[in-house]
Amino acid sequence: MVDSRLIASRLGIEHDNFMQTVYTYQSLIEKEFGIILFQTGEIEGRGRPQKFAFVTEDQSFFLMTLSRNTPEVIQCKVDLVKSFSKAKELLRRREQTRSSRIPYWYQRTRIAMSDTTKPLQAGYFCIYQAMMDLFVQLEIRLNYIVPDTDPKTGKHLVPNISIALMLNKFLRSDDELAVWARREFLGSGDIIDFRSDGSHDHEIVVYNHVYPISSHGQYNIQEANSYPTKYMSLFQYFLEEYWIPENCIPYLMKRDREGVEYIRFAYNQLDPLIRESLQGTLLAKLTRRLPPSI
Repeated sequence: MVDSRLIASRLGIEHDNFMQTVYTYQSLIEKEFGIILFQTGEIEGRGRPQKFAFVTEDQSFFLMTLSRNTPEVIQCKVDLVKSFSKAKELLRRREQTRSSRIPYWYQRTRIAMSDTTKPLQAGYFCIYQAMMDLFVQLEIRLNYIVPDTDPKTGKHLVPNISIALMLNKFLRSDDELAVWARREFLGSGDIIDFRSDGSHDHEIVVYNHVYPISSHGQYNIQEANSYPTKYMSLFQYFLEEYWIPENCIPYLMKRDREGVEYIRFAYNQLDPLIRESLQGTLLAKLTRRLPPSI
């Protein structure tokens, strides 16, 4: 539904005038498109409370046909089409995620960390698990599942490989911000080289990463690198400042352009207290860095 006050505002007319149109055609509207939901607003100062209405998609478009096609009316129609489309997508995605009790990316993470012969050791973190924290939050908070397939080939992707390459390039960079970040989080601006025979190669501990049947046709175990937790804060900074704008958002734009619109829309629907509690998280930082409405 859409608030009649919002429609009047977009049309550039007085709300009372718009409501007069609603009242004039109320019988016809309710006969053809269902009962109109009238509401009473809060009293501001003295006087009577304002009456307004929540109108459905069909009701709102019928009311638009009663207005002459001025630039304001045309733009209002465009906005209504886009807004109702977003709302439908919100509902569709919510129903999609409700069908699975366990979040998809949580299941993937559980499989990835399931090997007990060479598990991820205490005191170490892996890039995949850190990424999945964001993916799971997108799913739990916004009912959005990050796509893991290429829309052209249908092949499942391994989202952490390119991040490892980007991270190691960042750790070796003499860029001013990279040097500042190493000094800020590690106490020294010296380069960190995790490549084979690099200066910090000895700090890497290998664990067994399990890939699911969906991406490899069978459970497939591959050795993967993990890093000491002393680098975790620096890695989080890298995710926020480099990976999200340069890798994550382009990844989403390429594979789920409508999903980018949905993330912004769903995040704005969260309770303000919840949004406040999420400040500083990767979820909030991702949402703030999304491109303007597309």
